[in-house]
Amino acid sequence: MKKILGYTIPLLLAALLLWYAYKDIDFGQMLQNMKQAHLLPIFTTLITTVVAHLARALRWNLLFQPLGYQPSVKNSFLAVMSGYFANLIIPRAGEITRCTALFASEKIPVQTSVGSVIAERGLDLIVFGILTLCAFGIEYQVLVNFIADVSIKLGIGTGNSSNLKWIILGTVTIISVIASIFRKRLSQIPLIAKIFELAAGFLEGLLSVTKLQKPVLFVFYTFIIWICYFLTTYFSLLIFDFTSDLGFKAAFLLLVIGSFGIILPVPGAVGGPFQAFVSSALVLLYLKDESLSVTAATTMYYSQQFFTVVLGGLSYLATVILTNQAISTDEKSI
Repeated sequence: MKKILGYTIPLLLAALLLWYAYKDIDFGQMLQNMKQAHLLPIFTTLITTVVAHLARALRWNLLFQPLGYQPSVKNSFLAVMSGYFANLIIPRAGEITRCTALFASEKIPVQTSVGSVIAERGLDLIVFGILTLCAFGIEYQVLVNFIADVSIKLGIGTGNSSNLKWIILGTVTIISVIASIFRKRLSQIPLIAKIFELAAGFLEGLLSVTKLQKPVLFVFYTFIIWICYFLTTYFSLLIFDFTSDLGFKAAFLLLVIGSFGIILPVPGAVGGPFQAFVSSALVLLYLKDESLSVTAATTMYYSQQFFTVVLGGLSYLATVILTNQAISTDEKSI
């Protein structure tokens, strides 16, 4: 029953967000809008995505060095892409698929690989948290203006941005104090306990960098990964003329907003959160037309998923073929 719910709930969440994103959209008009897409930016995003995945494979290898393993870049890259391919079908299945693929090609124990993936994910979430704060800081005025407009419409504020700044700061402070004082009681709530557990995992992941043989190179690969993610978002905005005017700051904020959509555990092939979040941000924050915004978000998402299907599927197939060849060679040598 738990397994059924574990797959059914993400599908229902995806369906709900897909309905929200597309409920008022004329699909015929959206297809017409897609014909205006520029192909060069799409191919450019594929290049930046490949570089990001390659940097992830190289960074992953660094985590194995203190443990005495030296996986090849080729096998690590194939494993990473196989993981992304698995995520298209089953949410969060990519981590296990990635580790089992590396075990098949490099004979690195799955539990060892899983530990490295947890540390890696923890570090990525720390970086993501920092980028989130930076993005909100860079586009602070855009967000404040939006909150001010909403507060006026709801009749709960005057739209004074200086007052909003103190309200936000005060709210964050109060929440932080309450969380600190009632930490033990809050930790008894399953959801809150999970958040505390994740925070502890992030700290452990951060500390694990100090044990690496090449920590500077690890940080460099992390930098490359997130720069490529940013460039992928920026070039995605150039696909259509109606989003090409937004620039680097908007791309930075949309990277963060879109990442929240990617983090939600829904099947990647279906999507939903990304399209809903990014299209809503384009409409509400940057005052873009709703139909055009959904077109842009849809093209951004599914162009990347198509690439993942092709390269991820080929990587998984290559892993199976190479593993079978290795087994056949070992049997002949006996």
